[in-house]
Amino acid sequence: MSLPRTGTMATATLVACLTATVTTLAGARELGARAAASGSVRAAEHFACSEGPKRPCYFSNPRDTVRCVWTPAPNSVTCELLATKRAYRLRPTGRAKSVRVKLSRRGERLPTNQIVVFPEKLSCQDSKTTMTCNQDEGFGEFRLALHGSHSA
Repeated sequence: MSLPRTGTMATATLVACLTATVTTLAGARELGARAAASGSVRAAEHFACSEGPKRPCYFSNPRDTVRCVWTPAPNSVTCELLATKRAYRLRPTGRAKSVRVKLSRRGERLPTNQIVVFPEKLSCQDSKTTMTCNQDEGFGEFRLALHGSHSA
């Protein structure tokens, strides 16, 4: 007994749909490979200094005009404005102190306006050319910028 004509057409239609699907998937895969090769695919977002509280963390603003280091013992953030060599250190209590340092290690460049939070309520926020660090529940802070650096 032979299959009805509609069964043959249904099979042909199914084969055509499967072929179109495989072609579409291959095209999408090629497009993804091209985007990855061109660098237009975004990597997973990463937060600086998220490795843990046991190792120092080096970071800088996007233009690398301010370099910083957070040290776990003693818990402090130290940043240096490279153009003027002005530097401040901030601890969880007290005011920011002017210090002399030379931070030659760039570390991780932060994306613009990222806030990095450290233990004992210290945090730093950057812009393209500045770095501001403060005590989240205190009065100590500093801001390093080519024009308008200050500490409190």
